[in-house]
Amino acid sequence: MKLRYPSQLDPKKDSNALLRLFGTSALISILVIIWLAGYGLREVLQRYVIAHAVEDAVNVSSALLALERDRIVVSGKDGSSHLDVSPENLPELDRHLRSFLAPFDIVKIKIYAADSRIVYSTEPRLIGVIDGGNARLNQALAGNVDSKFEKKEEVKDLSYERKFNVDVVETYIPVRDNGKVIGSFEVYLDVTKYREQSTAAVTLFLGILTLILVTVEGGSFLFIRKGTRDVKIIQEVLRKQTLTDPLTGISNKRHIVLTAQKEFSRASRRRKKGLRDVDLGLVMLDVDRFKQINDSYGHLAGDLLLQELAQRIAAAVRSYDTVGRFGGEEFLVVLPGADLEQTRAVAQKIWRLIRQEPFLLEGKEVPVTASLGAAAATEEDAEYTEVLKRADQALYSAKSAGRDRVAG
Repeated sequence: MKLRYPSQLDPKKDSNALLRLFGTSALISILVIIWLAGYGLREVLQRYVIAHAVEDAVNVSSALLALERDRIVVSGKDGSSHLDVSPENLPELDRHLRSFLAPFDIVKIKIYAADSRIVYSTEPRLIGVIDGGNARLNQALAGNVDSKFEKKEEVKDLSYERKFNVDVVETYIPVRDNGKVIGSFEVYLDVTKYREQSTAAVTLFLGILTLILVTVEGGSFLFIRKGTRDVKIIQEVLRKQTLTDPLTGISNKRHIVLTAQKEFSRASRRRKKGLRDVDLGLVMLDVDRFKQINDSYGHLAGDLLLQELAQRIAAAVRSYDTVGRFGGEEFLVVLPGADLEQTRAVAQKIWRLIRQEPFLLEGKEVPVTASLGAAAATEEDAEYTEVLKRADQALYSAKSAGRDRVAG
C-alpha cells in the first residue's frame, strides 16, 4: 500500500470532502432535530388530547353515576354498598346509557364490580366475565385513574355502527361511595377527530422549524417565536372546537353540562362559607313541533331556525350567563346567581322573544313557539343533576299542558 503524505494531498479534493462531510453532518443534524421536534410535539398534543379525554371521561362518569345510581349501586344490609345490575334492570339501563352517552363521542363503556366482574357493558357478551388479571383495572380498584391512548382498526359505537382506523383513549375510573372504592368504569372515548388537527399542527410546526434551520442565525428567534405562536393558535382552535356547537356557535352539550356542574359547585362552596350569590338557575327549552318544520321546509331551514333561535336566546340573557345546545332542538341556559323567580323571569323573556317575531324560512314568515322549563338550586340539592332533572320535568309539564309556555 502506498502512503500519501500531507504534501501529496489534493487541497481541492480535501475541501470538497470537508464540504461534503459538513453538508452530510448538517443534513443529518437537521433531519434528527426535525424528527425529534415532530415526535415531541406529537407527544405533547397527544398528551393534551389524552388529558382532556380523561377529564371528559371522569366528568361523564360522575354524571352517569349520579343519574343511574339507583340501577347500579346496591346497598347491603350492613350499610355497605357495591356495584351490580340486576337482569331486569339491564335493558332499561342500557337504553338510558346509550342515550346519555351518545353526544360524548364514547364508543364503549364497561362497569366493573369490586371483584373485577363486569356488571354492565355495551358489549352484552362480556357481562358476567371476571377480568381479574387486568392490571389497569386493578389500578382503578386501588383508587387510581388509569388511561391509555390506542389505535383501533375497527370499533362499534353505541349505535352499533362500525368505525375503522379509530383513535381512542381508554380510561379506568374508580367508583367511590362514602370514600370506599366499590368498582370501576372503563370508558372508551373516540378522539379521532383531533387527528387531522394534530397532524396539521405538527406539519406547520415542522415547516417553520425547517425554515429556521436553513435560515441565517439572526432570524432564528423570530421564526421560533412565530412557530410557537402558531402552535398556540392551533391548540386554541382545537380547544374551542371541543366547546362549541358547530351549527349554532354556542356551547355544545359537553360544555354546557360542565358549566352547569361548575356553577353548581361554586354556588355550593359559597353557600357553605355563608357568602352571598349562592343561587343557580337552569332553563330547559325545546322547540315545539320542530319535526313538522323540518318536514315542511327542509332540514336546511331547520338549521337556520336553530341558529336564529340561539341568537334570540343569547339576546335575552346576561353576558355572564351561558347558553348551550343540549341536543337536537333542545337548549339549556345556565344562570349563575339567579333564584327561581329570576329564572322564571328570564324564561318568560326568552319565550316572548321567540313569539314576538316570526322566523323567515324559505322566504316565508313562520311563527315558531317553544316550551320552557325553569328550575333553581336549593340547599337540599347535592348535585347539579337534581336541578337539571327538575328543569327537564318542568319542560315536560309545559309540553303536556299544550306547549308554548313556561313551567317551573
